[in-house]
Amino acid sequence: MSENAAEWLIYIVGSGNVQGELLAIFLEKETGLPCRNDTGGGLLPASLKPGCRAIVFSDCKGRSVSYIVSRLKDHDFQTSEDVFIALFNVDSACNVEEELLRLGVWGVFYEEDPPKNLCRGVEAIRNGEIWLSRQLMSSCLVDMRRREGGTREEKFVLTGREREVLLMVSQGLGNDAIAARLCVSIHTVRSHLYRIFKKINVANRQQASIWAARNL
Repeated sequence: MSENAAEWLIYIVGSGNVQGELLAIFLEKETGLPCRNDTGGGLLPASLKPGCRAIVFSDCKGRSVSYIVSRLKDHDFQTSEDVFIALFNVDSACNVEEELLRLGVWGVFYEEDPPKNLCRGVEAIRNGEIWLSRQLMSSCLVDMRRREGGTREEKFVLTGREREVLLMVSQGLGNDAIAARLCVSIHTVRSHLYRIFKKINVANRQQASIWAARNL
């Protein structure tokens, strides 16, 4: 799938009718991407438009950490290469960034962040980057390394081709792009990813990207 604007869609979830519509209008104007306001009241959209790469901005205002984490665990978006979850209006005192990264969240925006940060986050996510302050990202990676220890040796368990695929994943490439670059089928790419995830003990592409940044 090519990376043109028509293939991306932004969702605003959990902000209500008025606030959600205003934010959708703002993001659509500033990013040039179509934006929908989902008024279902959940943390994630009730449904996603097929054939589009979705950036989902979920409003966390008034929601407890336990609710947010449980809802993220309940959904299988982590297995999709075309769904990118970002949370906004997050309480900066919660200190849950590491857990959110483990659950596959691509962006964390705080209550005090200006709206322009969401626009910058959209661009970062489209480029395969995680939107989190450098200081927080560094802190999360250090903590994860201390807890998991010994993963550096695991990179030698990966074959040369698996390391190549993993690096492409960390650069934000989807399965189609990886298959085209390697001149192999989508099925072959998926098989590589299945083995990679199993070997390095991760559940999704986001976690694999973090592992790659730390170990390759």
